[in-house]
Amino acid sequence: MAPPQSPSIQSFFQPETPSTQPAVAAQDEDDNGFTTTEVKAFLYSTPHAWKPRIQYDDIPIGRLAPGSRCVHLVARVVNFYDQPTSTSNLPHPARRCLSVLVRDDTGMIKVKLWYLKVDYQLRLGQLVSVWTTLISGAETSRSVSITVQNAACTIDIFPERDSSCYFMVHADENQRTLSKPPLGYSRDKQLPGLMTLMGFVEGGHDTATAKVLLCVKSIGGRKRFTNKKGVVVDVVHVMVFDDTCEATLALHGRIAKSAADWKASYTVLLLSNPGLRSDKKPTLSINANTYADVDPCMGEAEWLRAFAQRLTTREVVHIPFPEGVFDVQAAIKADVGVLFTLAELDE
Repeated sequence: MAPPQSPSIQSFFQPETPSTQPAVAAQDEDDNGFTTTEVKAFLYSTPHAWKPRIQYDDIPIGRLAPGSRCVHLVARVVNFYDQPTSTSNLPHPARRCLSVLVRDDTGMIKVKLWYLKVDYQLRLGQLVSVWTTLISGAETSRSVSITVQNAACTIDIFPERDSSCYFMVHADENQRTLSKPPLGYSRDKQLPGLMTLMGFVEGGHDTATAKVLLCVKSIGGRKRFTNKKGVVVDVVHVMVFDDTCEATLALHGRIAKSAADWKASYTVLLLSNPGLRSDKKPTLSINANTYADVDPCMGEAEWLRAFAQRLTTREVVHIPFPEGVFDVQAAIKADVGVLFTLAELDE
C-alpha cells in the first residue's frame, strides 16, 4: 500500500469553491444576539394594523393612578407640541418626542409620544385612543401652571418599539360628542374662570384659571419663518372675537395645522390660560401651559355662535312708501313728467 501523499504547496493558493451550506448571518457590532438584518427588519418594518394581544381595561382619566396596569382610554386632544429633549434622554432608537395633552369628561393626562418613522398628524379637538401598560406620576415643575397640573398622571409610550402600547387617531371624530363639555362645566352655574375677551386683556390674564370663549372671524395663510434657534416654524394668524372685542390668535409649530379644520363665524374655541401679548392689538397664543377646547358643548358657545351668525347677515332697512305726500295718479296722467333727483327727494 502506497503511503499517503501530502498536499502540494499549489493547493493552498487555489480559489475556494462556494459552499452549498447557508451562510450564517453576521451579528451586529454590539454582539447582542441579533443580526444586522433582524435589527433593520424590526426598526424599519412597514406599518400594519395594530391589534391588542392582551386585555385592556377601559378606565376614565379621572380614575387613573400611577402603576403598572393595562389601560385603554379615549379622549380629546387639547394641546400638543414637540418636547425639547437631549440625545441622552431619547430611548434608542427614538427620533423625537411629542407631548400630547388629552382629556375626557373626568380629567386630563399628558401623553409623551416617542416616535421614529410615524409622523403623527394631530389637530386640536381630535378624538384619540391610547393603549398603555404603565401610568406614571405627574411631572412636577415650577414652570408648570395650575392649568396643566390638572393632569394628575403621565403616559410614556413608544408604539413603534413596544407592541403593547399604541396611539390611534379616530377618523370620524367630527361625528362624535364624546368629551365635548368642558371640565368643570355645569348648566346650573357659570364655568369657573370664564371671562370676556375685554376682561382678559385688561387684567384677567393674571388669573391662573382664566378662560376665554372666542369665535373664529377669519383664518390667515400659513407662513414660515426661522426662529432664533435656526428652526423653521409654521405660523398661522387667526382673528377671533366675542361680543366685547377682537384679537389675533397666533398658532406656531405643529398646532398651526389645526386651523385648517376651522370655519369662520362658526368654530368656537375655549382657551384656558392662553398667552397674551398686548401691543397695538392684543395677540393670544397657545403655549405649553394652555389647553384649548374646539366647539365645546355648552350654552355660552351656542350663544356666541348664534351671535357670530347674526353679524354675517346684512341688515335690510325697509321704509314703506309715504302716503299723502305724492299725487301718484296725477303724476301718471300728467302731460309732462316731472323729473326729481335723489337729493331733491331726500329733502
